[in-house]
Amino acid sequence: MISEDRVQVLKILEKTEEMLRLKINGGSGKAILYRRLQPDVIKGDWVVINKTATDLKLGTGGWDIVRAVVDARPICNLRSEKLGHIMKARYLGDQHSVLALEAPESEEHELFQNKCHLNGRWILLGELHSMLPVIWFLLQLTNRCRLSAIISDEASLPLVMSNHLHYLHQQPRFYSITTGQAFGGNGETVNTTTALQYISERFTDGMIVMTLGPGAVGTGTRYGFSGLVQANWANQIGSLGGVPVWIPRLSAADPRERQRGISHHTLTPLTELTLVDSILPLPAGNYSTPRLEEDIDYLTAYKQVNIRKVDEDRLLPYLNEVQKQSPFPLTSMGRTLDADPLFFLGIAAACSLFMEEAEHQSINDG
Repeated sequence: MISEDRVQVLKILEKTEEMLRLKINGGSGKAILYRRLQPDVIKGDWVVINKTATDLKLGTGGWDIVRAVVDARPICNLRSEKLGHIMKARYLGDQHSVLALEAPESEEHELFQNKCHLNGRWILLGELHSMLPVIWFLLQLTNRCRLSAIISDEASLPLVMSNHLHYLHQQPRFYSITTGQAFGGNGETVNTTTALQYISERFTDGMIVMTLGPGAVGTGTRYGFSGLVQANWANQIGSLGGVPVWIPRLSAADPRERQRGISHHTLTPLTELTLVDSILPLPAGNYSTPRLEEDIDYLTAYKQVNIRKVDEDRLLPYLNEVQKQSPFPLTSMGRTLDADPLFFLGIAAACSLFMEEAEHQSINDG
């Protein structure tokens, strides 16, 4: 199903390097135009929008997507100084080339001729990209280390859809790679393995997080969700000599039973499809629920899962400060720290363990 409409631009609401946000006279009343895929528009121009997701009341934050500009000036011929031959959105009308880091024409090409070994480095796995700004601000309160994000293509393809990532891309110690068919990161790679290889070689310190872009899919079934790919990431990391550290997706407030305690989006890929040893940080304290304790008991049967508990009393002051420091509300699934503290405590537990390990490694290296 594709639902389209021909609408007029009433106002340019926002203009960034990658995107225009438009007020329009039809559809949902607002639309996103990706500037690498379409020419710019002005007030009064007519555009064709794809309004399928908003008609179905799904994702995109209520925004329609511009599919074409009527009578564009000039016909779209958008070019980049970074000429490359690797195609993204392949075989769609919006296919375009990028300079992939591992491509023959890239200055980084020779790096990828070598075998990758992560040398025991901890790599964090997080299903939801809304975890990234929480991680970022936690790091800024402590050791202010670099944050590198590898974003694969099981959710959105264009990364610029995310306001979180728009903010993070303006920070000098943040670096992102979009992999597969996804695009819009600071770097582009063909797959997640080469993304890991590049970041581990070029950024030898700091945190690496593997995650999805906005728009992760769920179907209410055992395996039909985007986050199942976390098991693949963990297996890659372990096979390359790294340590997968799962950021648990926790909740005490989600109306869906399968997402309360430790979400089945963490439990299922971790216990059924992960073949390597993994670390699972978990908060411990007053916010722990009976459901969370049941899930912990369930996990004790899985010897490859190393549960590491972190005292909530250490984490909450940092989270409260992060909430004050952030220039925008920190939410996930529409819920704030006050509405669902367990979700944010899971992120903070993973960050706390990572920073302890980084300090330990620094002492040993020194």
